[in-house]
Amino acid sequence: MKAVRIYGKEDIRVEDVPISDPKPDQIQIKVKYCGICGSDLHAYTDGFGLPMYKHPITGREVPITLGHEFSDEVVKLGSEITDFQIGDAVAIEPLIACGHCANCRAGNYNLCLNMHAEDGGNFLGYSDDGGMAEYVNAQASFAYKLPKGMNYELGALTEPTAVAYEAIKKSGLIAGQTVAVMGAGPIGLLTALLAKTMNASQVYISDLSEERLAKAQELGLTTLNPSQVDVNDEIRKDLPNGVDITFECAGAQPTLNTALQITRRGGIVQIVAIFGKPVTIDLSAATMQGYNINTVLAYNNSFPLVMGMINNHQDLFKKLITNKLGFDQAIEGIKSLATDKSQVKIMISPEL
Repeated sequence: MKAVRIYGKEDIRVEDVPISDPKPDQIQIKVKYCGICGSDLHAYTDGFGLPMYKHPITGREVPITLGHEFSDEVVKLGSEITDFQIGDAVAIEPLIACGHCANCRAGNYNLCLNMHAEDGGNFLGYSDDGGMAEYVNAQASFAYKLPKGMNYELGALTEPTAVAYEAIKKSGLIAGQTVAVMGAGPIGLLTALLAKTMNASQVYISDLSEERLAKAQELGLTTLNPSQVDVNDEIRKDLPNGVDITFECAGAQPTLNTALQITRRGGIVQIVAIFGKPVTIDLSAATMQGYNINTVLAYNNSFPLVMGMINNHQDLFKKLITNKLGFDQAIEGIKSLATDKSQVKIMISPEL
């Protein structure tokens, strides 16, 4: 079968590789769509998240098949599988976890205590083969059937939407609260879109890119460009006390500074982005303002909920899919995320 494989920094190859039969607790799936994530770009440009040494759980090291945002059709069943049938449409939760540590047993498998490695991470597509392949063998316990009426393209949006949902869950957002989102990349747009569909009374989103802000406007969001306006001043014209919750989805010192400015006293600053380098926070000032500063990593126990939300708002979520490419164009698609700000979610399909 064809697969998009990464060997290290700036070394991605489309290759023919074998596929074995699924293990007793696995299903074999035929990939329909796999989204390209910004972390795939960082894996290519910087070698981010790649296992150059054997991963402690999977035993894998590069080369690895990329892709962690994928939806699929079940084509083979392991001998122990009773919950799925051939032909089922599914999305795969791509987390890797031991299943027996204290965090896993508590349901916090995204924070598995045994997933730490010298390098690599706890995702398919980084520390084990992912979804940029014609077929994948996946743990059935991490597979979820798509709701009736939900197509494979929307199914592939489940994983990035789950990232946004976990941040909203961690923030404790309730209907009627006010929200600001720093950064209108894919995760920022998804976070703002979910806040809107969960009845936040006002949702602002800030970014320097007019292309990204245009997509945000298409989604019905209030946009702010910090190169043209003072974001704090503009928000406080409407909300003198500031917003209830700010989601930091850009991962930069200036946007973190703004997040702390625009959040009301006693409000929540929810960190969503992975910062590429250290940042500073005046904790004395933050303490005097009573901020709750939260972090979040990936997601847990949320795929069925997220699928339901996407399925109930299909027309909105379809607007986030901006391009579809075949495997032979995968490398160009990954590179384009660095330069083409009009792209939100590019889908790769072995059938194109």
